[in-house]
Amino acid sequence: MERIFIGLKVEYDRLRQNMRFLVTLLLVVITGCSFTPELKRPDIELPSSRLPSEIKEEDISKGKGVQPEWWRHFNDPVLNALIDEALKNNDDLLIAASRIEQARTLLGISSAELYPLITAGASASRTKTSEEVSNNGKGQIFNNFSLSSMVSYEIDLWGRLRNEKEANLRRLLSAEAARQGLRLSIISSVISTYFNILSAEQQLRTAEEIMLRQKDIYEFRQKQLRHGVIDELIVEQSRAEYQSTRLILEGLKNQREILKSSLSLLLGKSPKEIFEKTYDFSREMPEIPPLPSFIPSEVLQKRPDIIQAEENLKAANLEIGVARAAYFPRIPLTGLLGLQSSELGNLIQSSAVFWNIGANAAMPLLDFGRTKGNVRLKEAQKEEALLQYVKTVRTAFKEVYDGLVSLQQSMKRLDTQKEQLESLEKVLRLSEKRYEKGLTDYLTVLDSQRGYLNARLNLIRLRAEVLNNYVFLYKALGVISGEVKGGEGVRD
Repeated sequence: MERIFIGLKVEYDRLRQNMRFLVTLLLVVITGCSFTPELKRPDIELPSSRLPSEIKEEDISKGKGVQPEWWRHFNDPVLNALIDEALKNNDDLLIAASRIEQARTLLGISSAELYPLITAGASASRTKTSEEVSNNGKGQIFNNFSLSSMVSYEIDLWGRLRNEKEANLRRLLSAEAARQGLRLSIISSVISTYFNILSAEQQLRTAEEIMLRQKDIYEFRQKQLRHGVIDELIVEQSRAEYQSTRLILEGLKNQREILKSSLSLLLGKSPKEIFEKTYDFSREMPEIPPLPSFIPSEVLQKRPDIIQAEENLKAANLEIGVARAAYFPRIPLTGLLGLQSSELGNLIQSSAVFWNIGANAAMPLLDFGRTKGNVRLKEAQKEEALLQYVKTVRTAFKEVYDGLVSLQQSMKRLDTQKEQLESLEKVLRLSEKRYEKGLTDYLTVLDSQRGYLNARLNLIRLRAEVLNNYVFLYKALGVISGEVKGGEGVRD
């Protein structure tokens, strides 16, 4: 047994020296070649950190810079709990996590391609030849027993494997950025849906309050009719206004239930839970937190969708190098070391050792444009990724600008609506008093009631609109807790 191990060691050392010599020789010829084109950052003119000219600093409450977990500034524990639940159970986030795992697995596979593949095998066979083809008229029996280990390795002279690994890394980073962008989208959707539910609940309470008042007025008009104080027209007008408010009330109830089911879906609830789960949304809408006093451009460049587009661009550029490498030969090395004998008893001895080492190269001589077409395809895909990156950056800055303008305008509309509501409330009181004194008709009172109700409901809707615009602005800024990997910028 000792002799066999000594023999195997001698043969293995000889095989290793031969393979090392061959690898060294090839690496001296060409080392570290790569056909990936240089990638430069697109020249996009970015604004300064100042607010747009339409936005006056005095119109915005002074706050700190852009903060992660900005939704906690609403100081609403129910909202915070809903967001935490959505981030744990949302179906789209679970799908995104699965995509990341796929990308990570592909990266692991491409990384393994940079290393040798070592296999082991064993075989045993017994063969009898035909007596009809034998010279002596007798069939012969042959035995063949073998144990072997094989090493195969592709020399990455042209950077194909390295570029493929790097491209898969960029795809992984892109998938992680996509998940972060999805998290931000889900957080924003939960917040907006929650505020809209609170708004619907508050509008319902307001409509119910006014409807009860109109019901009392309607019943009072009926008594007046029975006593001959008023005619039937006034009673029917009062009844019509009461029924109109009931219709508004039913519409708000329908809107509230749809919003609740939408929120349940965002939270990853089952269909049973969607139908049976009850929520307590009797809270008032929160106050508007202070806005950041400055928004540096660097914040937007960390938006998850920008990072995702940038990583996709890098991956597309690397895949050009992978495609170009197909013009040149692939050079795999193989080494085989084993034992072989026709007798099982003689298998474990030094005379049964055999080995083989070799290299081969193969490249296309005439592929009728296959490789050229694949390179062109990858170049076109890179151009698309570049255009998508530029578009994503431009869209990001547009959304922030739109968010700032919309927020400012909605805040102004809210202030105006408050003033209008005060005026309409006075109009309603005056019209009711004038009607009681016989100085105006009842239609004026109905118009005043309708205007007052619409103003109150619109004030609630505008409060929700301001909050939703606040959420939209932070979504546009791409601010979210947790660092998004990658996105360090395309090197010049």
